[in-house]
Amino acid sequence: MNALSSIKHALTNLTFNKNPDLEDIDLGVARYVPVSLEVLMKSTKFSRKEIQLIYCGFKQDCPTGVVSADKFRELYSQFFPLGDATVFARQIFQMMDQDMDGSVSFEEFLVVMSMLSRGSIDEKLQWVFNLYDLNGEGFLTVDSMIEIGASIYEMLGKYTDPPVHEATVREHVTRIFIKMDSNADGIVTFSEFKEFCVNVSFYIYRLFIWVELFFH
Repeated sequence: MNALSSIKHALTNLTFNKNPDLEDIDLGVARYVPVSLEVLMKSTKFSRKEIQLIYCGFKQDCPTGVVSADKFRELYSQFFPLGDATVFARQIFQMMDQDMDGSVSFEEFLVVMSMLSRGSIDEKLQWVFNLYDLNGEGFLTVDSMIEIGASIYEMLGKYTDPPVHEATVREHVTRIFIKMDSNADGIVTFSEFKEFCVNVSFYIYRLFIWVELFFH
C-alpha cells in the first residue's frame, strides 16, 4: 500500500481513543517522534484529528517516522510505472527536506501536504517557483526550467505520445521561458512567473498535478 492509499485508508477506517497524542499511536517500531499536535496545528491548516489520521497513514509506509530519499523515490515511482521518476522525485524530496538532513520527517511532509491541499494560489505558486529555482537564487533561468521539464517528461515515459526527445523538451521549455520573461532580461522573477501562470499558462497547472499525486 503506497502513501496515498495509506492516508485514504486511515481517513476512512481508523478510530482513536478520546484525545490521543501522536506518541500514543505506536506501531511497534523504534521511531522518530514528531513535535506536539499543538505545534503541528499551528504550522499547518489541519485539525487535531486530521493530523492524527494522516500520521497513521504516514507510519504505515514509513514506520520509523521519517522518509529516506530512496523510499520517497520508490513511493513516488508507483504513480509512474512506465517512466523514470528518479530525478523528479529527488527534486521534490530536496524541496521537502528543509533541514537538509537527508530525510523527510512527518512535520516536513505535513507542512507540504497542507500547503498543496489548502494553501493559497500564491503559496502554491511560490512553492513551484522554488522547485524550478534549483540554486535558490530567487529567479529562474532557462537552464533550470529545462532541467525540471526534462525530469517531468522522463517521469511520464511511455505516457507521452508521441515520445518526447531532449531537443523537443528544450525547445518547448525555452518557448515558455521567453513568454514568462516579460522584460527580456534573461531571468524570470516570481512576479513574472506568477503573472504568466495566473493569466496565461495551463502548463504549470499540469505540474501541480504531478506533484500533488503523492499528497492527495
